[in-house]
Amino acid sequence: MRVMLRCRGICWKHLSVVVALFLAAAMPAGARERIPPPEPSRTAWVSDASVQQMARALEIYRALAQRPQPADLPNKTTLRFGDSGQPVADLRARLVMTGDLRPGGDAFAFDADVEAAVKRYQLRNGVEPTGIVFGITQRLLNVPLDVRVRQLELNLQRMRELLPKLGTQPRYILMNAASFELQGIEGGAVAVTSRTIAGKRATPTPVVSAQVQALNTLPYWHVPHTIAKAALIPMIRKDPGYLYKEKIRVFSSFGGEEVDPGSVNWWGPEAERYVFRQDPGEHNALGVLRFDMPNKHIVYMHDTPMKNLFSYFERAVSAGCVRLQNFWGVADWILAGQDGLSAAALQGRVASGQQSTVRLKQPVPVHFIYLTAWVDNGAVQFRNDLYNRDASAFVSGEDVSARPMGVSIAP
Repeated sequence: MRVMLRCRGICWKHLSVVVALFLAAAMPAGARERIPPPEPSRTAWVSDASVQQMARALEIYRALAQRPQPADLPNKTTLRFGDSGQPVADLRARLVMTGDLRPGGDAFAFDADVEAAVKRYQLRNGVEPTGIVFGITQRLLNVPLDVRVRQLELNLQRMRELLPKLGTQPRYILMNAASFELQGIEGGAVAVTSRTIAGKRATPTPVVSAQVQALNTLPYWHVPHTIAKAALIPMIRKDPGYLYKEKIRVFSSFGGEEVDPGSVNWWGPEAERYVFRQDPGEHNALGVLRFDMPNKHIVYMHDTPMKNLFSYFERAVSAGCVRLQNFWGVADWILAGQDGLSAAALQGRVASGQQSTVRLKQPVPVHFIYLTAWVDNGAVQFRNDLYNRDASAFVSGEDVSARPMGVSIAP
């Protein structure tokens, strides 16, 4: 950045402002304040209308794929407001092609219109809308249109397969692991939403259909053997006080006697034969509420103490289960006034330290789905093929589970 100073006397008082602006521009991306993700869509992902819109989008992208394509943006490039040159011209051509930028203007200028178009493109792809082209945004812009066509075809097929099942259910939950969002549908309309956290790449959230049969306040967390072996025991070896700090108890077996952690040789093979249970409370990996939905994958939805993670756009950090931001709102909608109960009543139980299980008289169907493309209010949405279920020909993003987000062995 080139700063030109033409100062005569009193104008030096502005020097601090100029320096501050320079430092802000030079600040590393990781040090700036993040833009929060948008609220989840209130348009149902899967419906007769959404299927029709996807079919039209597919026709449009098939036609676009037959046209000459703009040149790829160079790797490791960074383009932002004020830049100019051939890469900007290629960027503008791509944004016009995708419908994010209107034709016209200076073909080589990264102006305010281009910045707004980049932000629109980023939001449509589930990326933080910085208006700057680099990293994941640059890689997404270079995705060949024939790959996008295949992505639309696969997701249209998923919608069509799911639609008949949903048509028979007056109330149900959809949780899209690819967009990290949940929709509660009633009478065909979105009644409640929530941001979610889904499984990381190594432990993906499965596609599963089940029923929410009960709500558990202040649940225990029984640590699965796989998590205990892969994460908990190594954590104990690193920090002998970890179990105490996280209020995790050790037992000889399920239903067996409690064991003093100080009596266990955590470096020996016998360490893996013990079972672990975390005491209830806001510190618990399940938070203060669990949605009981029996299924063969043993996955479920729950609260979480790590609420800061909901401020990220890509939220793939769990061991496969699904964490809800708006868990009280979802619980209130599920209860639907059963026996005069509401989320407020459950909050009262939590505040008084009361563990309880509320069994639903009418279980609510829940479907964990995987849509990496859909249409929302006329805008085609794409998401990272996090679990490689689209067999994508590109890798668009990082594995966010590798980020330094704090220690967690949660489900």
